[in-house]
Amino acid sequence: MIGDAGALPVSTHRARLMPRSVAARELAIVLSRPRAMAIKAGLPLALAILLVAGHAPTFWAGMLLTVLVAMVGAVGTAVSVSRAREAGFLTRLAVTPGSRPRVLTGWVLAAAAVDLVQLLPVAVAALLTGGGGPTEFAVLLVALAATLVVTNVLGCLVTLAAASAAEVLLDVVLVLAPLLYLGGLFTGVPSDGWRTIAAGLDPFSHLHSAFIGMLGGTPRYAAGLDVVAPLAAAVVAVGLLAALSPRILERD
Repeated sequence: MIGDAGALPVSTHRARLMPRSVAARELAIVLSRPRAMAIKAGLPLALAILLVAGHAPTFWAGMLLTVLVAMVGAVGTAVSVSRAREAGFLTRLAVTPGSRPRVLTGWVLAAAAVDLVQLLPVAVAALLTGGGGPTEFAVLLVALAATLVVTNVLGCLVTLAAASAAEVLLDVVLVLAPLLYLGGLFTGVPSDGWRTIAAGLDPFSHLHSAFIGMLGGTPRYAAGLDVVAPLAAAVVAVGLLAALSPRILERD
């Protein structure tokens, strides 16, 4: 989730907006608000504990946690980028010397790193209370980190169509819903057909599989696929973000 653009004064010196400092700015905003970070980390953890303590079926527990990850990254970033545009921060980034793709991708990757820290307690809770071991935990961490990159990029791209911070909420749902469905989170993955192929390419399907394995169930995919597929999706997402970064920064 990208930090609030209003956290730094409008009079921020241009040097502080140099590409190498944009990611540092994002991290500084988060560190300046430890209470907010604790709350954002505590709520997903509470949900995870309730699911595990309530012995929810691993398929449904994994589904709810995967949807939570999708919403944390995509909604937070979409709203924050929209607000940053309204505050004029993106306009200042657009005229900052340096590579625009590097500016925006650095910012979004820093936001994904913050989200990973926020959701790390959920993964640890699954390790301590679920039926998985160190291998399943490692797979989950990689799938979680890569999927958060994808969701943060999606949230950023959604702002190309949304006119306001309020409108992006609906747009994010319209983008995420088919991706989650194609990943088999709501109905399972068919044994054959085009939906099987689509699910195999969908990072949410592999994160769901990794959560199931961590919680003690039988993952849909092999551990290697649950690592490689989300990483490949993250690389594609970052490349798309870099290609569209001028349009995102220059959009009125």
